[in-house]
Amino acid sequence: MKNMSILARDKKQLTYIYSSKSHLGKQVLGYIQGIDKKVEVIDISNEKLGDTIWVELTDALKKPINKLFTIGDQDLGNTEDFNCDDWLKILNNNTELLQKPIAIVGANAKQIEGRSEILQFFGVDSAGLEKKPNGESPTTSSTTEDEKFV
Repeated sequence: MKNMSILARDKKQLTYIYSSKSHLGKQVLGYIQGIDKKVEVIDISNEKLGDTIWVELTDALKKPINKLFTIGDQDLGNTEDFNCDDWLKILNNNTELLQKPIAIVGANAKQIEGRSEILQFFGVDSAGLEKKPNGESPTTSSTTEDEKFV
């Protein structure tokens, strides 16, 4: 029996889940917007994800739900006894807890910890330059006379 996913799992599309209340989430969004591929952006501050999707994300990331969030200076009391439902209720009221955005391409999912990780995850070379088919590095200097290359 085939495993059905609620999230779109197209290997030609990037699904980006973030909180617009997260500094890193907004920074990575800038990188995402520069990628020349199909992208679905989900800002959990404006669009709530269903509990089933969060469970699916924890499975894909191979992390317990409490490890997806950054508590920081939030006063949540003793969180050791919180179950999945408790965390989902807290997240729905405190979307800023998702400080590290989540990227999904096909069957692969990753929680992004740094801005440039999104480029590596999505298979874009540095500065968005694609390598030549034979493995050579891209041309980054002038190749003709009177050409101004910036």
